[in-house]
Amino acid sequence: MNKRARNRLIGVTAIVLLAIAAIFFSLGSRGGTAYYKSVGEVATDQTLVGERVKVGGAVVAGSWDKKANPMTFEIRDEADSAGTGEVVKVVYNGPVPSTFGDGVTAIVTGELAPDGHIEAGEMITKCPSKYESATGAMPVSDLLASGASMVGKTVKATGYIKAGTIAPPGGESRFILTNDKTGGAEVKVAYEGALPAGMSDGSKVVLTGAVEADGIFVATQVALEQGSK
Repeated sequence: MNKRARNRLIGVTAIVLLAIAAIFFSLGSRGGTAYYKSVGEVATDQTLVGERVKVGGAVVAGSWDKKANPMTFEIRDEADSAGTGEVVKVVYNGPVPSTFGDGVTAIVTGELAPDGHIEAGEMITKCPSKYESATGAMPVSDLLASGASMVGKTVKATGYIKAGTIAPPGGESRFILTNDKTGGAEVKVAYEGALPAGMSDGSKVVLTGAVEADGIFVATQVALEQGSK
């Protein structure tokens, strides 16, 4: 290989390497390491604008609408039991976890926008452990047999999660409760809160709530049966 050809090869190689480096730099800047920050830091630290951040917080009750596209909601620090601290708005583009709901801890990853909201493309949820005794709770069959006399009356009910029915909040029902593991009487359950950690198909649960006129049980609390610990 003569000198001119060798110099040309070196020049082409350098251009290719520079192009590859530019591609990796671009990818890194758009989807690189996310900095884990608290809700308070994200809400007040202007130096984070434009950065990719990861932040976790409790979903503010009533702040979300699953039917909105993209979905938006607010989170606040988990320790802020009084509800007086900073909140951060999240604009989320992605599948909604079935465990999402009021009060659940949502951990989101995305870019902090100039107006303070997070454009998130990733979300996982962390559910609390929740157990309750089924003593005194009505089986689904008894609940339905009571008919109109039970409509609007707050009760404690128990049953099993029907396989394949657990869904994200915002729809007609969150899951279906059956009288026993093999089926039998069943009722649709509406619930907007955080599902207990470990709840899955076939889990025995204890609910607090009331049957509405349309036959749907609107729950205010969902817990795993105490004996399933």
